[in-house]
Parts: sequence; C-alpha cells; structure tokens
Amino acid sequence: MGIDLGGSGFRIGIFDTSTGALLHPLRHYNHSASTDPADVLPALVSAIEDLGWTGPIGLGFPGAVGASRPTTAPNLGAAWVGKDVGAALNQFHGGAFAMLNDADAVAVAEAEHGVGHDEHHCVLTLTVGTGLGTTVHRQGTMIPNLEYGRLPHPRLEGCLEEHLSGAARTRQGWDLKTWASHFQEGLTYLEEMVQPERIVLYGGIMEHWSSIQPLLRTEAELVAAVLTETAGPLGAALSAACAAQPL
Repeated sequence: MGIDLGGSGFRIGIFDTSTGALLHPLRHYNHSASTDPADVLPALVSAIEDLGWTGPIGLGFPGAVGASRPTTAPNLGAAWVGKDVGAALNQFHGGAFAMLNDADAVAVAEAEHGVGHDEHHCVLTLTVGTGLGTTVHRQGTMIPNLEYGRLPHPRLEGCLEEHLSGAARTRQGWDLKTWASHFQEGLTYLEEMVQPERIVLYGGIMEHWSSIQPLLRTEAELVAAVLTETAGPLGAALSAACAAQPL
C-alpha cells in the first residue's frame, strides 16, 4: 500500500510493486477537520480499515523525513515534526513501514516504473505543484530530502518555489509563456548547481507539456514524467516493499 499525504487530503493505492500496476482504483480522501495529526491519523486508520489492508505500507510526506518521522512539515503544521506515524499505523503493517518525502516518492516511482534513468549517472526530478519538489539520483542512489525549492531565488525575493511552482502561476495569473520564463530562470540555476545529465519534470503543469516544452532550454536532456497521480503512492509503496524485505 502506498499513501500520498498532502495539504488538502491523501490518496491511497494498492500496487503490484514488481510491475507498478495499480490493483484497485486509487482512493482519494479530503481532510475533514484540520491537518493536525490528531485529526489526520485517525482518518488514515479508518481508511485503511475500510480497505481491509494488512501488509507493507509506504507514506509520502510533504516535508523532510528522517528515521520515518517528519523533520519539517511546512504545509501541514509543526505538530507533525517528530511524530511517529509508523507507530500510529502499526496494527496494519506490523513493522513493514517506510516514510519518505513526497517528491522523493515521485522520483522513486519514475525511476522504477516511469520514464526511467537510462544510463545517466545524475538525474534531477522536479515536481511542480503547490511547491517545487527536487530529487537527485546519483549513480542510481537517491539523495533524500533536498528540498532545493526552498533555497533563496538567485535574483528575486523569496525562495525558488515562490516563483517557479504551479501555485505561483495560479496566484500571479500568469499565462504559460510568462510562467515558463520564470521557471526557466530557476531551471538554469538548479541545472548549474546539480549538473544533471537528465531532468525529469512532473506535476500538474505537465498537462501543458506540448506547449511549455519548446519554451524551456537545458543542457541536460529534459523529459516529461510518464506517471500521473499514481506516482506518489507508487513510490511510497516501492519504498515499503524494500522495507519489508528481510536483511
């Protein structure tokens, strides 16, 4: 089972992790009260009970994660920091639990069952949504919790994601060409910093890929992610499958 937890709700999918196939329709749940763990965790428990699931569980979280606990939670609230989410769900997974940053979950899924990495030694995956998720794989190994989207913009006030995200486009009322010009500036900055050979773009903005692709320029190979809303839950499920494997 893979869970993608966000600011407005969560999604749950059950997957064949060997193929990436979704075995049942993806379930969507909205937060009914608040984003406080005291409200969200019981809702997660109830949803998993309704699905009758027992087995490995992975959870993608909108913040940095260490030792399966949030270390930052900018979109959900400080009450999540240090919360033992795995313990709250232990009755279902029995110790086969993995938790990772939500953008990292997307990158894991794309690497395994999406666009892939081919023979590239360094791949940067950018998740363009409410924020700007950034994940780097080097030599096939993911570097977790980078959150480069929160770095200061090289020219403007605020952080990168304040100017590059899909939410920024909505907030400013930018057309695609205007958004792409802002995104290009950040894209160049990140490419110079990371020096990837391939850049994978993912997120809601990708519904306009055919329009924005000609507007963007990179030295690295720039490709569109091929997974859609299943990417986050699938990446979480893949991490859970690894956690369930005996040492």
